[in-house]
Amino acid sequence: MLKVEPDQGYIISTERICSLIDQHADELALILLPGIQYYSGQLLDIPTITAHAHSRGITIGWDLAHAAGNVELKLHDWDVDFACWCTYKYMNSGAGAIAGAFVHEKHGDSAKNKALKGWYGHDKSSRFLMDNSKFLFRALFAPLISLTHE
Repeated sequence: MLKVEPDQGYIISTERICSLIDQHADELALILLPGIQYYSGQLLDIPTITAHAHSRGITIGWDLAHAAGNVELKLHDWDVDFACWCTYKYMNSGAGAIAGAFVHEKHGDSAKNKALKGWYGHDKSSRFLMDNSKFLFRALFAPLISLTHE
């Protein structure tokens, strides 16, 4: 695990993060950073850092607990691999409220990635035919929770 220490005043510069990525690229399998640094309130440059991680072949995810509902996020457009967040802080929810997760569609079914399939991963038109064949969605979000309502 590589900890990213802040510069002076709790600020973590984009240059410092990108430099650390370069220095440790051969050791890093995954990067996880906060979208907003809790102590300083600094919004990290998500698009630039994500692009830099990808230029080194590294998957990057973002903890957006302090960003979701607080700042504009364009996770798909920024090519973010994955992100997660809570809703009780800036989305006016309460304790025990739902959380959110984003996984870029490029990580769905492909030659490299196989999405998990579940009850609601099967196409609606043939879900209850009971013919032992599968017609699965090709999208990433095929494994919907079986408790959802249509």
